[in-house]
Amino acid sequence: MLHYEYDQELLSLEEKLDGQDMEFWLRVKRPDADVEKAVKKIRDHFNDNDVMTDVLFYAHHGEEYQWIVRHDYYVDFILCLLKHRLLTAVRWSV
Repeated sequence: MLHYEYDQELLSLEEKLDGQDMEFWLRVKRPDADVEKAVKKIRDHFNDNDVMTDVLFYAHHGEEYQWIVRHDYYVDFILCLLKHRLLTAVRWSV
């Protein structure tokens, strides 16, 4: 299992199991932060591959974003959040 950390003053990130998939909700707490650019890069990363159902992306009102991540793309998704600096640390937990 992966454990991740993020700047809780910048955003909130909720994760819950949705059948076999994982559902993530990201809420931006500081609109002045450049989170939207990172969100777009993450969306583009998964839209550019050949798998249409790996990560489904939804933008909501009030700088809220929802991702539904297929279970076999969970690690890739977490690492992509880290790559685009929405996460500050990722580690395996036992």
